[in-house]
Amino acid sequence: RCYILSNENGKIQLSLRQSRLNPKISSKVEDVEITCIKDVKKGQLVRGYVKSITPSGVFFGLSTSLLGRIQFQNVSPYFVQKHSLYEKYLPEGKLLTAKVLGINGKEKHIELSLLPEDTGMPSVLPESLGLPQYAAEEEKREADNQKKSEEPKLKTKRRRGNSENELPLSSSQLLPSTIHSFFLLQEMKPKKRKICPADENDSGIEVYYREEDEDDQEQEGAEKKSKIRKPGEAPRLQVSMGFTWDEDMNAVDIPVLNQKEESSESEEEEEDPQSKLKKKTKKEKELEKQKKEKELCKVEAALMDPSRQPQSADDFDRLVLSSPNSSILWLQYMAFHLQATEIEKARAVAERALKTISFREEQEKLNVWVALLNLENMYGTEETLMKVFERAVQYNEPLKVFQHLCDIYANSEKHKQAEELYHTMLKRFRQEKSVWLKYASFLLKQGQTEATHRLLERALKALPTKEHVDVISKFAQLEFRFEDTEHAKALFENTLSSYPKRTDIWSIYMDIMIKHGSQKEVRDIFERVIHLSLAPKKMKFFFKRYLDYEKKFGTAETVLAVKKAALEYVETKSSLTDT
Repeated sequence: RCYILSNENGKIQLSLRQSRLNPKISSKVEDVEITCIKDVKKGQLVRGYVKSITPSGVFFGLSTSLLGRIQFQNVSPYFVQKHSLYEKYLPEGKLLTAKVLGINGKEKHIELSLLPEDTGMPSVLPESLGLPQYAAEEEKREADNQKKSEEPKLKTKRRRGNSENELPLSSSQLLPSTIHSFFLLQEMKPKKRKICPADENDSGIEVYYREEDEDDQEQEGAEKKSKIRKPGEAPRLQVSMGFTWDEDMNAVDIPVLNQKEESSESEEEEEDPQSKLKKKTKKEKELEKQKKEKELCKVEAALMDPSRQPQSADDFDRLVLSSPNSSILWLQYMAFHLQATEIEKARAVAERALKTISFREEQEKLNVWVALLNLENMYGTEETLMKVFERAVQYNEPLKVFQHLCDIYANSEKHKQAEELYHTMLKRFRQEKSVWLKYASFLLKQGQTEATHRLLERALKALPTKEHVDVISKFAQLEFRFEDTEHAKALFENTLSSYPKRTDIWSIYMDIMIKHGSQKEVRDIFERVIHLSLAPKKMKFFFKRYLDYEKKFGTAETVLAVKKAALEYVETKSSLTDT
């Protein structure tokens, strides 16, 4: 049964929610149905399925019409460079729990988080991958950025050291030809300039050229350093927009600073960021260490709790490692993956269990085989089911495997496949009484009473004579259970008339008639039994049962009548012994 949500453009949307299938039944709803964005609140824990993974994040389906986005920094506390790793551990259709971080009602955007501190669930990426955490990765990036910002300062310092060894030229020594040879006209845009390093043939003229890739901070640093000169050094000519030979060289006024002050300022500029970085790094390391210790304490306390239920694949791995021969743990592990619709992982767990469980534990192995047959019947194809079935027959008792597969077919309402398999069993295991009885039960559940009668005749021909009474009794009990009472009574009466001293059949007949028959029919059976010539022990047993029945359902007169009949039987037996 299912509920039709919509039927548009040839596509039918269905729902299996109990609240829709049985609206009158009031039961606790584990996942509240979400139909629009108003049903979602900030801070709410919701469950949904992974829809897709894109460069902008993981898209999470909350309903058929509503999607949420999870940014990669909110998927896991670990830093992942290759997003293909998310596709492995977050396959499409995986069921997960997420927390609502924010809602944009106008644009219908929902931001979600899968982080353990938000959802209280284990991380989607296992710790065993050895991935770095986001905090450590950000610290590394900050350190790299700091190093890059220090490199230009170090280059500037080296250049200044080289220029100290050179002899400066005075303005009177500058010739027009020399100026012309070292001069380059600058563009109208004066921003983003870079100072050429001084060499041995430095003429004292500083030439600027454009550098598109340098940032504004380097420009400002270059302009400051161009103004710094030694006390005895002549001012250098600076050309900004153009050059005229009539310009007075002595009119150029450049401020001069102390060389010692320059070096001390540059050293302070270089040392301050390093010291700040070191202090910040130590604090972050200390906080990270404390956080890891707290998380470790929580994990250890949770693992020591005996009542704790496994909540992740790692938990199940620890459990099956401690009890490798327990089929219950392996089946729970498979169910854990099936709840998240991870069919392949459930198959892998079953195959791993079959390899791990000891060959001496036949029943434990059989339990896993049956679980694997159920899995293939529900999620696989007929071909994969037959392959698993053939393997199971090779490694287990064939009759048990056949019977389990018949039950699986019957429970999943695949009656045609079940009937074909029963016919195969009747040919292969015709001497097994249990096969005939299971097939009879299957037919009676389908309401095929005539086919059951014919099956009993075939069973009596195939089975040895010593099994006939038990088979007839079991068939009669099945017919009583499925309300074919008249034929069942006839089977019991025929059997008891042929074998009147089978007290076990009498007892079964009495029990069934007490449940399904009238009081008159039950009393008739008791009267027939107490007048049989049986051993005194057996007669005592039947008299006692008769008396208990009358005390429970009869009157004082009927109780006295049973006591009187018992007394007569004792007197008759004693007189016979005296003679």
